[in-house]
Amino acid sequence: MGKGLGYIDIHLLASALLTYIPLWTLDKRLKDVSSLLGIKF
Repeated sequence: MGKGLGYIDIHLLASALLTYIPLWTLDKRLKDVSSLLGIKF
């Protein structure tokens, strides 16, 4: 909460985490959070 992400962004993060597939995005906020979670492509 407070990261500037919407429901779709959170859904993408959860899907990437559950399937162990790295996430590639041009969205800065989504990229920052995916980097923190270790799923950045």
